[in-house]
Amino acid sequence: MRITSLTNPRVKHIVALREKRQRDEDGLMLVEGFDPLVLALDCGVRPQAVFICPELFKPARSPNAHANLQWRIRDTGAEVIETTRPVFEKMAYRDGPDGWLAVVKRPDFSLGRLPEAREGASPLYLVAEAVEKPGNLGAMLRTCDAAGVHAFLFCDPKADLTNPNVVRASQGALFSVPVAQCASAEAIAWLRARGVRIVATTPNPLHGRWPMSYTQFDFTQPCAIAVGEEKYGLSGIWIDQADAAVRIPMFGRINSLNVATSAALVIYEAIKQRGLT
Repeated sequence: MRITSLTNPRVKHIVALREKRQRDEDGLMLVEGFDPLVLALDCGVRPQAVFICPELFKPARSPNAHANLQWRIRDTGAEVIETTRPVFEKMAYRDGPDGWLAVVKRPDFSLGRLPEAREGASPLYLVAEAVEKPGNLGAMLRTCDAAGVHAFLFCDPKADLTNPNVVRASQGALFSVPVAQCASAEAIAWLRARGVRIVATTPNPLHGRWPMSYTQFDFTQPCAIAVGEEKYGLSGIWIDQADAAVRIPMFGRINSLNVATSAALVIYEAIKQRGLT
């Protein structure tokens, strides 16, 4: 099958899936790009349909990479649909698309589906409260994948995890990292039940004491690193419930770092202490 018309109903549906309301109504989302799609398949995602435009294919790591990916998609039972360049560029949400766009079922982000830590393990979690920029969410997911974080908890969300820009920024890590979306109170109860210490990232006092430098905290114990909204940071519920607070020293004129950058710094300090670097 090859789509050549910009007004084709399937093209219109793909464009509509850029909007959260349509994704929620259909239980579907988009995965655009060769690498994110490969990672999604590696993680067991079975696309419903994949749209391709060979004219837009970028050089791959191996000569047969694009052909092999098409065969792999067909093996899942998904439909592979070729389009013209104008049609694909209308459906694509990224600049400079590479000719790959999949429609997949929306993952289950319920807290109950998170894997339990192995007995004797010391899990490391990242909690993001009320983060509103998809690019920051995607960057944090990418860090979680790279660092082997046990799970990512997205609390009191202001952004949508299925936003195409989250998938793009995460390079598909939305599918490789165990993810839950829930209210802050639910996340805190879930962490408490598992004996996980909550570590708030904040420059402000916690229980009357100033936070320590993030390099001074013992991250070898089971812990959850909590970061907050881009503008205001963590809310009172996380500050009140935190077992410890850490800060990142600042030596310039600005008083904060990007939330995804802050999360990455603290996470890599944790894996350094755990001897994983």
